[in-house]
Amino acid sequence: MKKSSITIVLLLSMFIHLRSQELSHSTYLVGYNLNSTEYIRQIDFSRFDYIYLMAAPDWKDVDFGQPFEKIRQQLVTTHQYTEDKNTPVVPYLIHRAHKSGTKVLLSFAGEGFRQKVENPETRHKFIRFMTDFIKKYDYDGIEIDWESDLSLPLHADFIKELRTALDTLEKETRKKLYLTTALHSWQKYSPSLARQLSSHVDWLNIMTYDMGGGIWGNTARHNTPLDQIEREMKNWDVFDRSRLCIGLANYGFIYHNIIPGQKVEGKLSRYGSYISYNKMIPLLRQGWTEEYDTAAKVSYFYSPDKKSFITMDTPQSIRTKIDWIKQNRYKGIFWWEFSYDTIPPAKKGGKIKHHLIDIVK
Repeated sequence: MKKSSITIVLLLSMFIHLRSQELSHSTYLVGYNLNSTEYIRQIDFSRFDYIYLMAAPDWKDVDFGQPFEKIRQQLVTTHQYTEDKNTPVVPYLIHRAHKSGTKVLLSFAGEGFRQKVENPETRHKFIRFMTDFIKKYDYDGIEIDWESDLSLPLHADFIKELRTALDTLEKETRKKLYLTTALHSWQKYSPSLARQLSSHVDWLNIMTYDMGGGIWGNTARHNTPLDQIEREMKNWDVFDRSRLCIGLANYGFIYHNIIPGQKVEGKLSRYGSYISYNKMIPLLRQGWTEEYDTAAKVSYFYSPDKKSFITMDTPQSIRTKIDWIKQNRYKGIFWWEFSYDTIPPAKKGGKIKHHLIDIVK
C-alpha cells in the first residue's frame, strides 16, 4: 500500500472514531414559555438533536371511558395552540426546528398515567389520542415522562403498545417517529424487563438530577453528585449504554437556616426552593462563595453569613460530567430545562445563548 493510501486510511479511521464519540444533545422545553414567534426565532435549534416539548393538551382530567370520538373531538380536533399575530407558536417552533434538522418530540408528563393505562380499553384510546395529536402537528415522536405511581411492568407494556401504534403511523406518514421515556436513576430493572423495554424505545433518558432531597425530602444534599450518579448508573448496565442518555441540570436548590446533610422535621419545602442558574449569578456578585466537593465533583455555594446555601452545577462540573459520559460511551445528554441558563441576544436578530448548555457543543 502506498504511503498516501495509508495516510487516507488513518485519517478516515480517526474521523470515524471522532464521529462515534459525538453525543446526542437534547433538551426539555416547557410549552407555557412559548407565546412569541420572536422568541422562537431566537432559539438556535442547530445546537440540539432533539427537543422534548412539553406542550401536550390537558389530558389528565379527561374521561377516557367515553367514546373515542368524543375524546378526539375534545383533545385533538378542536385543540389550538396559542397564536402570536395569527401564527400558532408551537407549530412555528416545529417548523423552525425541522429547518435546522432538529427533531421535536411531544412530551407527555405528569400524574395520571396509571389511571389511563391500567385498563386495556382506556390504554388503547389513550394511545390513539397521542398518535392522532402528533400527526396533526407534525411532531417527530413521543417522550413519556411517567414519574409518580410508576409500575415498571405496566410502563413497559404501555411503551410496547405505543411503539406498535407509532409503527402504523410511520407507514401512513412515511416518516420516522421516535419513542423515548424518562426514568429516575434509582429505578432497577431485571434483565428480562430491560430487554422488553429496550426493544420498543429508541433510547432512555435517565434523570440523574433531583438526587439530594429537593423540596420533598428531609435531608438537603447535592442535586447532581457525580459519585452518586456513578453508583446508580451501575444498575443500568442491564441496558446497552449506547441507548442511555444522561440528564444534566441547569437548576438547583437554595436552602435557608440549615446546612448540607442536616436532617429536618417535615419536608425541605419549609427551608428551600428551586433556583435557576441565572438566578444564582446575581448572588455570586453579592459575596456568595463556592466550595467544591472533590468526592461529588460539584459545588455548594454559601451566603456571606453562611445561613443559606445552594446546590448547583457549574461550567467546571458540567465539563467533568460530559467527560465521564463520553468515557463511559453513553448515547448522549439531555437538559432540564432550556430556559434556566439563557443569555438573551445582545442585538436584534441574534440567538439565545446559554451559560451551561452551550458547553456541550
